[in-house]
Amino acid sequence: MSGLWVWAQGAYARPGVSEHCLRLQDSHGQNVSLLLWAAWAGPVDAPVLTHAAEAVRAWEHTVVAPLRTARRAARDPSPGIDAGAQLAAREAIAAAELRAEQALLESLELLTEAAGAEGHTLTALKAASLAWGAVPPEPELARLAAALDGALLSIESSRAPVERAHRRPELVEDDAALDEVERVARARLVLLMQEHADLDAAAQSLSAIPLPDLLVIGRLKRKKLSLKDEIARIQDQLTPDIIA
Repeated sequence: MSGLWVWAQGAYARPGVSEHCLRLQDSHGQNVSLLLWAAWAGPVDAPVLTHAAEAVRAWEHTVVAPLRTARRAARDPSPGIDAGAQLAAREAIAAAELRAEQALLESLELLTEAAGAEGHTLTALKAASLAWGAVPPEPELARLAAALDGALLSIESSRAPVERAHRRPELVEDDAALDEVERVARARLVLLMQEHADLDAAAQSLSAIPLPDLLVIGRLKRKKLSLKDEIARIQDQLTPDIIA
């Protein structure tokens, strides 16, 4: 299991991170996967950064970007296509896009020996954006760095703890099972948040046409509410209780 992938899912679900990432992607031409890897890894040697940017660019062009385009295109109503069938197709495309991003992050993790530490996030993000070739305004990167720094505090949980090798086998198995449950929950959370955003955009698009289909809009809104409840439930499960 990829430590970077697990960390990235948790980081992306933190307040403000997804908004800053999408703004950097859509308004400033940045790549979210490269930025998340840079924040996780910290400052790296220039050859490593160049290799990472080239790998991301190739995978983005051939796999991730086409899936993203298809997912976003499927938000709008298509003449002659059943709304429920279209929603199911969009969910399948979103799942494929998520798996492609996971494959990319797992590959990027192999370029670094270990995760970095808090305090160098902005430096790493600036270097990654420069390697990508489209440098956004520094305040935008600074806002993302501030949002990600909180996630880096829990970075130890995204590594494979060495001390598990010295524990009883049954405890290691229990830990592995808990890790798998958390991994699945985080992956589901990212997918649900993306689907909720897609449904919101689809509902707004339908509402803007001269004769909107109120039945379909109502169905989309009910689905959004259901997703919102599930998102809140998973977030509660992933947030440990605070002992006062």
